[in-house]
Amino acid sequence: MWVDIAYAQGSIFGGAGDLLSSLFLFLPLILIFYFLIFRPQQKQRKEFQQLVAGLKKGDRIVTRGGLEGVIDKVEEKSLRLELGNGIKLKMRRDYVDQVLQDT
Repeated sequence: MWVDIAYAQGSIFGGAGDLLSSLFLFLPLILIFYFLIFRPQQKQRKEFQQLVAGLKKGDRIVTRGGLEGVIDKVEEKSLRLELGNGIKLKMRRDYVDQVLQDT
């Protein structure tokens, strides 16, 4: 009877082997997720931080909300934009979407 129970449960000492084989199945998936999802996001975040750190007075930018303006004043955590006709707007640096190139 004990043999039947042990046989139904599988190998008594095979638990570590099953864990190792399942690890080898999931390791390629983890690597694929890392190189296709996490690494590009880290690269984009780093590029964005460099973009925001390099902002200066006179740069033309577009905000995430779609407002386009010229930077009038640069502070540590915020910017002051001049939108035109004397309209000035204070905003956080995180909301910059892109810097426009003058052509």
